[in-house]
Amino acid sequence: MAAACPATSEAEFRRIELEVMVRHRGRLRELTIHRVEGGVVLLGRAVSFYGKQIAFHEVKTLLDELVIGNRIAVDVPSRNLR
Repeated sequence: MAAACPATSEAEFRRIELEVMVRHRGRLRELTIHRVEGGVVLLGRAVSFYGKQIAFHEVKTLLDELVIGNRIAVDVPSRNLR
């Protein structure tokens, strides 16, 4: 049986969200860490799949909880196809 993850405060979530957003402001538009049973899920918007991946990696590195989902949407630029 795995050990329970330590409970991170909401204030710490907000601090990590802000830190990652500032560090990668050109790649992320929004980032929210949401607690769910068994860990946390990332929500937000990124300008590329790389931005989504880097946000996941950064939060996973900074947070002492299991990241069980990455629901960061990627804003794919629309192309005017004629």
